[in-house]
Amino acid sequence: MTEFWLNLTPTEPLRVGELKPTGQYLSTRSYVPGSVLRGALAEWFIAQGREAQIVPVVRRMRFGNFFPTVSAQVLSLPFPITALECKLKGGFHKVPRERKKDAGHGIRDSLLIALVYVELERLGARFPVPMLLRCSHADEGTPCGGRMERVNGFYARLDDGWVKVSPSRGIQTKVALSRYRRAARERMLYYVLGLRPHGLSFVGRIWSEDDAVIAELKEAAQSIGIGALTTRGFGSVQISEVEPALPSLKERLQAFNERLREVWRSLADLARQVGVEVPGEPLGLYFSVDLLVPALLRDRHGLPTLRLELNLDGELLVPVWWATQTTFVGGWSTAWGLPKPTGLGAAQGSTYVFRTKRSVEELVPLLESLEAQGVGERTDEGLGEIIVCHPFHMEVMPV
Repeated sequence: MTEFWLNLTPTEPLRVGELKPTGQYLSTRSYVPGSVLRGALAEWFIAQGREAQIVPVVRRMRFGNFFPTVSAQVLSLPFPITALECKLKGGFHKVPRERKKDAGHGIRDSLLIALVYVELERLGARFPVPMLLRCSHADEGTPCGGRMERVNGFYARLDDGWVKVSPSRGIQTKVALSRYRRAARERMLYYVLGLRPHGLSFVGRIWSEDDAVIAELKEAAQSIGIGALTTRGFGSVQISEVEPALPSLKERLQAFNERLREVWRSLADLARQVGVEVPGEPLGLYFSVDLLVPALLRDRHGLPTLRLELNLDGELLVPVWWATQTTFVGGWSTAWGLPKPTGLGAAQGSTYVFRTKRSVEELVPLLESLEAQGVGERTDEGLGEIIVCHPFHMEVMPV
């Protein structure tokens, strides 16, 4: 299948449903799941009396997810679960000049140091002190020393720094309607939280075997809108093709292992200071698989799990290190008018690290295929979208 990068620019408020915190409050996600675009395409076919084409068309497509960004040409990604910031003053330290007021003590990544710490312990290393993660930013020579906590949301890397991407939200009050009288119900109100359209774009990708389907998807989304409440002033978008800058998988894989070797050597030297001999270089080639959205995973016996296992050309790989948490996965099928199966999955940002004896040249084609297919169940609607060797692990300094 061919990969198409698209930019969604809302012209009206946008609401993408999630769990209701209360019966009168309709919240929204901060990104556009691939299932929303698939639903728009299905609704378009139904409106034209082409219901029979829905299944054959979507079977030849895979819908990625669209994340909020500051520019149509700038790719924004979710923070991995290993991203940490200072509790006292969070935020990136190097930010664009016009955002200096948002500068913090820096956002760091704990993956590489945690991975090496665990791997060296397996090889017999015993460190004199446990791994303690504290803010190392220094003002006038005095380290902050604040506690580090997890970062949520999205980020983008610009030419002159990094920025957190947080869509602006607005709330509208609406009158509930009676299902029987089709009229307003007395003293019955509900509140809708939506994403404001001003200065907001979403960039993501779609995989398809047919270029003509992409043109029809654009027409469908721009004609009927995306998300919820499209008949009440929500969901109008404009769609265009873009080419955001993303390092190739081979570049990401090589950069990941170069940074890993630097951290490995530092901790190996520390272990030798207490008389423990450990290898000075990593034992094999490592790569991370990062979930851009939640995933429904099953183990080799078909049972639900949070641990991702990979089968790369007959080689079964289990993670040597991983970090995840649970999340609820559900949804509503626009095409069939029914709720989707629900369950617990691995949350957005989950990170799994694998080790292999294969060479870079052998591994890259296998990982490119894995990145295009996704992991887990219901990948056709956007679940289980991954990125191999998330750029964040190499772009920022480890804690």
